[in-house]
Amino acid sequence: MSISPGDVLKIVAVLSWLDGNVAQNVFGAAIGGTGGPYDDEDIGDDALAWVSAMFANIATGLSNQIDGSEVKVYKYDSVDDDFDEVATESWTFNPSNSADQLPRGVAALINCKTLDPDVSGKKYIPGLTEGAVTAGLFESGTMTALANFADDWLGPFTGGTSGATWIPGVWSPTRTNFYAATGTALISTIPAYQRRRKRGVGI
Repeated sequence: MSISPGDVLKIVAVLSWLDGNVAQNVFGAAIGGTGGPYDDEDIGDDALAWVSAMFANIATGLSNQIDGSEVKVYKYDSVDDDFDEVATESWTFNPSNSADQLPRGVAALINCKTLDPDVSGKKYIPGLTEGAVTAGLFESGTMTALANFADDWLGPFTGGTSGATWIPGVWSPTRTNFYAATGTALISTIPAYQRRRKRGVGI
C-alpha cells in the first residue's frame, strides 16, 4: 500500500498513564500536491514528527504520570468506507510535571474551524496538573501552550521524510467527506470534562 495526493489520513496519538489507562487523540489530514506515491513508513515518520511537535508545546504542563506510547496512521478506503492501518510508530513523549494531576476526566478543549462553518474538530488534552488552573480557569501560561499546540496542529506543512504536502482538517463520517482546517482555533479558558465512553465505543 502507498499514499497518494488526495488520500485522507487518520492519525491516532496514543498516551498511556503509568497505571495502564489509555488516552487517545485523533487527527485528520489529507495529502495535497501532485507528487507521490509516498511510502507508508515515510508518511508514518511524518505523522510522528507532527504529533511530537504539537505535544512538545505542552510537555511541561502535563503530568509525569502520562507518557506517549505510539502514533498510528490509517488511510481512508472509499470502497469499504473505513480506515485501513498503514503505519505504527513508537512515540517517545515524557511530560515532566510532578504536581498532582487534575481528575482524569478534566481536559483542555481546543476547537478548530474548517472551510465548512458547520464542521469543526475538537481536541481534548488530558493529563494537565492542578497548577494549570487558577480560580477555576486555565492560567495564562497554559493558554499560551495550548495556542502553540493549535498552531502546530492546524498549519499545513511539508513532511520532512516523505516530502508530501499535508493539509490538516476534519473527517466527517456522517458526510463521508474531508474538510480542511482554516487555521483558526477556539480555546476555552474553562476546563472541559471528557465523558467516559463505554468499552468498545469510539476510537
